[in-house]
Amino acid sequence: MTKKPLRIHGVEPGSPAAAAGVAAGAQILSLNGRPVEDALELRFAETAEQVDLVWKDGDGTEHRAAIEKADDLPLGLEVDPLKIRACNNKCVFCFAHQNARGMRRALYFKDDDYRFSFLNGNFATLTNLGEAETARIIEQRLSPLYISVHATDWRLRNELLGNPSAPNVLDQIARFAAGRIFMHTQVVLCPGINDGEHLAKSLEDLRRFHPFLETVALVPVGLTQYREKLPVLRSPDPAYARSLLAWAEPRRRRFLRDLKTRFAFPSDEFYLLAERPFPSVRCYEGYAQLGNGVGGCRKFLEEFRRLEKKLPAAVSPARRVSVVTGTLAVPVLAAAIQRLNRIAGVEVRLTPVVNTFFGGSVTCAGLLTGADIRAALEREGERLGETILIPSISLKDDEDIFLDDLPLRDLETQIGRPAVRAESTARGLVEAVLGSSNA
Repeated sequence: MTKKPLRIHGVEPGSPAAAAGVAAGAQILSLNGRPVEDALELRFAETAEQVDLVWKDGDGTEHRAAIEKADDLPLGLEVDPLKIRACNNKCVFCFAHQNARGMRRALYFKDDDYRFSFLNGNFATLTNLGEAETARIIEQRLSPLYISVHATDWRLRNELLGNPSAPNVLDQIARFAAGRIFMHTQVVLCPGINDGEHLAKSLEDLRRFHPFLETVALVPVGLTQYREKLPVLRSPDPAYARSLLAWAEPRRRRFLRDLKTRFAFPSDEFYLLAERPFPSVRCYEGYAQLGNGVGGCRKFLEEFRRLEKKLPAAVSPARRVSVVTGTLAVPVLAAAIQRLNRIAGVEVRLTPVVNTFFGGSVTCAGLLTGADIRAALEREGERLGETILIPSISLKDDEDIFLDDLPLRDLETQIGRPAVRAESTARGLVEAVLGSSNA
């Protein structure tokens, strides 16, 4: 099936495309002799110093131009945005299947798109990847990719994915490694299912593709209270976390000896559950899986340690704030809050929020609803600070709104206090606590 030409919505003034006479409303017929599938392919094709562009105006007139430019200078075309590809799996632990009814539609959409894996670090299973997409990844050097493996045993993986026709992920990884595509992977651990011997097999299978397969994140399964008619799974508990870390550490040492990397990286949640100290900075080897919950706590502690040296002895005017967080992060934040309270004129109170919406086993701040936060703040009574700090990960990226569609401004009205979006970093915490005049 012939794909529709990519439509041009805007042309940046003074850009190479504008100089060539391209105007909004046109369609790209080809770039360097080939049709352009999407915005990502446009970015790849336009990196050449000479770009042969063929386009059609709104009236149907066809134009051609050989555009010479610097190789790092884009053509200046605004085109159709990427339409994210839906997932074709029914994973036993899929969070989209564990949502309550009546939430915003986007929360039920399951994405599985290799392009957003490359662009944003989203994890993809690659089960909807055809030969053309595989060849494109290698040709266009869409590297690194982030791949959800979960198990390398083909039968077990397909059971976990709920997709009996999913391809063998090891064959796909082998193809990308041969094409010199770098990869980061994850295993979502479901106690008693893909751990133990299965996890040992997965790590041994995956290590064969190092150095192109760079890391394997070990992540605990996240379960909500909305699992009617879904497979019975068990959440990791402290005993499981301690066992997993004890099992993983000698293997990480062996990987370090043999591969010069620890290769397998348990997520922060396992250390918090087990009440074990986080590894040192060097053990995270550059924080390659920071967005997957691996190393964020150590990074926070190290950043606060550096900032602590520059904290003022006193601030004016006085600051009295409440810091909202999920229950998981309390041990990480507690020492920082205690240190901030030693500043004269500063009073900081940590307000952990129990997640009654998804269930108590969901403990991260990123899945807190506005209603649960409001309830926790109301229970504080007179102890509530004059300003409320909301972690940015509890809100939409591009809008101050919670998962249950409660706007931040409505929360302010309901609690009678200003509520401030604070970046979920040590610097973000310090700057929000001290205020702009003291930071």
